[in-house]
Amino acid sequence: MQMSNFAFLKAEWPELHASAVKVESLVHTDTRTCCFYARRTLELAVDWLYQNDAELKRPYENHLSALIHEPTFKDNLPRNVFLKVRAIKEIGNQAVHSNRTITENDALRATKELFHFLFWFARQTLKSPGYAKRSQKPRRRTSLFPTLTITPRPRREITSLTSCCMRLVGL
Repeated sequence: MQMSNFAFLKAEWPELHASAVKVESLVHTDTRTCCFYARRTLELAVDWLYQNDAELKRPYENHLSALIHEPTFKDNLPRNVFLKVRAIKEIGNQAVHSNRTITENDALRATKELFHFLFWFARQTLKSPGYAKRSQKPRRRTSLFPTLTITPRPRREITSLTSCCMRLVGL
């Protein structure tokens, strides 16, 4: 039996695990269905976050696009993670609503982006002080997302062209 790349989900999120394993199993055999399930798995994870993170405000509309673009959700994801979420949604939408051929590359990209998002999701959730594991009694959770603070890098003055070139070559 082959081990899944999504095994890290099994203990805490069995429904997410089952859906992600289905995505993984379809990459080479049914690319359109693979992309559909990648989007569905994303929806399950996003819904789980909204149900379990008291800081997230559910938008009026309950579709995936509204959920991921809601500022309390979007602004708490690192930009690279948000781009992965958006890519999964878009590839999944094409798989369902488009007549274009869904290639193996599309399926591989959707699966890879899903893996990266779910790995981030699991790490952020499990290390969150507000997260109650399945074996513990549930309690009201505060935000599962880390607080993102972006501090600008200090500007370095370049005194001469020579010192600039020396920095570039590591001298």
